[in-house]
Amino acid sequence: MTSSTEDRPRPAVLAGRGRPLHSVPPQATPGQVTRLRAQAQITALGIADWPAYGTGEWLRLPPTDPRCYAATLEAAELWRRMDADPDLAADEWYAAVFGDARRVAAQLAAATNRLRGAREIRDARAQARPPRVLKATPGWPPIAVPGQPGRYLVHGQENSE
Repeated sequence: MTSSTEDRPRPAVLAGRGRPLHSVPPQATPGQVTRLRAQAQITALGIADWPAYGTGEWLRLPPTDPRCYAATLEAAELWRRMDADPDLAADEWYAAVFGDARRVAAQLAAATNRLRGAREIRDARAQARPPRVLKATPGWPPIAVPGQPGRYLVHGQENSE
């Protein structure tokens, strides 16, 4: 199950925008060529701004939106740079690629940890609570007093029928 390079999709060329990269400096390294290709692809898409890969805004983009592809291409290029440049710290790479997604995930984890478990909820329900004091609210219908049929509370007066 091998496929030639002709079988692989080339998004910018297939969309009728952009053209293949023809001019590459002779002394360019493979990484530099890859960077030039990524820049050519993004330029061919004709967009100047896109959300960071992995953010909520990126996830809400439809798959056919060129900004989705640009963000993915940018993340791939950042990954390649991190792999090619061991001096680029992993934390810097994760911050550049995922942006605030790690912070949001930490907030969700903290919120999940604050949720009460089934035992806590059951114990809280088992404890006796003080009875609520009924109070009629202006503009709302009368309140039927529980256990006392025909007795209602109306704002400002009590009505017995």
